[in-house]
Amino acid sequence: MKRALAVLALGGGATLAQVAQVLGVFALPPTPIERLNPHLSPAEVAASREAGWPVTDRPSLGSGLFYLGDGRFLGVTDRGPNGDCPDKKGKYFPLPRFTPSLVFFRLEGTAMVLERSLPLQNLGGKPISGLPNLPGEETPFRDRACREPLDLDPDGLDVEDVALAPNGGFWLVEENSPSLVYANRQGRILMRYVPQGLRLGASYPVRDILPSILRQRRNNRGLENLALSVDGKTAWIVLQSPIGPTSDPAFDGSLVARAVRLDVSDPLRAKVTGLYLVPFSDPKEYPKPNRPRDMKFSAATWVKDQQILLLERAEGGARVLLVDFAKATNLLERTDGDSDRLDRAGVDYAALGITLPSRRVVLETWRLAQLDTDKLEGLALLEDGQTLAIVDDNDFAITGKEGPSRLRLVRLPERLR
Repeated sequence: MKRALAVLALGGGATLAQVAQVLGVFALPPTPIERLNPHLSPAEVAASREAGWPVTDRPSLGSGLFYLGDGRFLGVTDRGPNGDCPDKKGKYFPLPRFTPSLVFFRLEGTAMVLERSLPLQNLGGKPISGLPNLPGEETPFRDRACREPLDLDPDGLDVEDVALAPNGGFWLVEENSPSLVYANRQGRILMRYVPQGLRLGASYPVRDILPSILRQRRNNRGLENLALSVDGKTAWIVLQSPIGPTSDPAFDGSLVARAVRLDVSDPLRAKVTGLYLVPFSDPKEYPKPNRPRDMKFSAATWVKDQQILLLERAEGGARVLLVDFAKATNLLERTDGDSDRLDRAGVDYAALGITLPSRRVVLETWRLAQLDTDKLEGLALLEDGQTLAIVDDNDFAITGKEGPSRLRLVRLPERLR
């Protein structure tokens, strides 16, 4: 790890593509799923193979990433192994009692070495599931044939990013409802924040304080990005994709996602302090053909002040963007800020008096031969302010063809903080 973080001499006048460098690639060795979820029985794991999960020792640790310092990381799983039903109208969950988990690991040699796992729990200590919460979301089924539906779970979380609070608690964002979640040091959920007007009936506390516009997120495209300031007082959360149905051309062509800023000084009484629109890149700037609906924000990390890094993905690669909200219009101050007319394609924001956050490309992954760009979903900035850790989500090897979870260290051509 120390060798990977050694300072590299950068030649003057070199372009970003020439000086960005992959310092190392680290893979998770074969890891029994029980290492992440000790409450699972051998019989359940065996049954999951029959239900359509052929490989049970390639778990994903990379739905989100947070750097702990000294070469140690906090990763997080999503809802667990799942796949598309034959008719694409639901998902099958071959291990329905899988619990989304916080995973602590370090880098050693070329390996991601698992130190411990902390499954998320309700207030009574019962492990939660990753199953959908409400009717209208993707219907869950028990196996690949998708004949036996599973019960919905109001407690279920599809976790997509994570941050460690200064007090030792954990902040998470998830896609199901979508939500911002706070858990204590033991992994017990103390509060879940959802969009206004949403009622869950969960077994732990839920408050509907997030802007109601987030309820229009697309299925399986909820809150994917979380950046927490170093003092733990401010959080930015960002949707993965534009809102609204892709069947409507006005939304299908949209290239903005919603971002929310919160004061989380008191984790149990968070307050929304900002609502913004964040622009995506032009899909034509990627090396493969893409449509607006293909653009995704998949990870975030805090840099300084009101600056965050966002990992943007599309077919053919990913970009890391430095996004600055300092001069952006706070839509909470507008009467139309929670209206979806601002999210439609072709809006002239300047004519409406709306300033979008500034953004600058700091990395394009397709320019780095060692950086596999298929499913990058976790991002962290290391203590030198110049090295990124980027981790992938291998979907728990649901088809049996996916490789292990991998983390890459990438040296940027400039120091960001």
